[in-house]
Amino acid sequence: MRRVWLAVIVFAVGGCQAAGPAATRPPGSVANGDALAVLARLIPGEYDNHEQVVRAAAGAAALRVQHELVVTAHEHDALSWLWRLRTAAAQPLTTTWLMRAEYAHSGHQLRVTPFRPLVANAADSAFTDSAGFRFVAEQWAELAPCALDLGWDGAKVSAAANVDACSALLPGLGESAALLPLRFALDGDMLRVATFADAPRGADAVEEARRVRWFEGWAVVNGGGPQAKAGNQDWHFDRDLRLSSEGGRMPLRWRDGAASGWSLELERTSYPERKLSVLQLNVIDDATGKVLTYVWTDPQSTAIGINLGWLQLGFAQSAAKPPK
Repeated sequence: MRRVWLAVIVFAVGGCQAAGPAATRPPGSVANGDALAVLARLIPGEYDNHEQVVRAAAGAAALRVQHELVVTAHEHDALSWLWRLRTAAAQPLTTTWLMRAEYAHSGHQLRVTPFRPLVANAADSAFTDSAGFRFVAEQWAELAPCALDLGWDGAKVSAAANVDACSALLPGLGESAALLPLRFALDGDMLRVATFADAPRGADAVEEARRVRWFEGWAVVNGGGPQAKAGNQDWHFDRDLRLSSEGGRMPLRWRDGAASGWSLELERTSYPERKLSVLQLNVIDDATGKVLTYVWTDPQSTAIGINLGWLQLGFAQSAAKPPK
């Protein structure tokens, strides 16, 4: 696994360098002192590029990456947050970076410097209790050559690192370097990120990850399935369902906990031919992987449900993040 990721990184560096100045050009400067406050408000959350992966062409398949960002310190002239990236693959890779944004010497340009953890679990507690996180210098290594110059236009945040300078650190970073952010932009609920792992798809390739919303719900399933007779009273209840809005999936189970053979999936998806974007709830046949039926609603809806007779579902958006 380590050799595979390192091969990807070497390829990525070559691609980025070949792209020339466009790949390393920093965005405009930040002149407004409120930029850090805006960042502190916009950054926190979970992001997932599920829709991008589903719609990617076979020849340029995007890597599914889930991002979790947690602000750990907001000072007058600096902002720190933890950024965890996790690939959803057969051999997943997870890495965490500590990012610190502060004004450069000019007093107008914000610079974001990543730090690499020297202790494997140095940041774990922050993802359940950000207020309890304490920075310990001996547990982190500063990656100054990979610093990103950040721009903010009052709504959209964008940042870019000098790829040539950053690539000099690759040998010491190991496979985690594949998920080191080289460029990112945050516009509303969309986080666009380019890492070394994205470069094989082209110099302009980015992950288009949308902010995740969590939904809690219930299901009532008849033991007879879609062919259940009208008098069949073999009902199975599940009141503890949780799905994310970006491709969250979980199985429907019988009352004894056994898999029923169907799963639920919630996703934001688009129908370009109809110029339609929706929040869609799918019922999936586990044996074939095909969608048995679905229902959709406005993408900003906070509730969704379906009644098929033999299967009844109801979900509502939850403010609470599900326990891990």
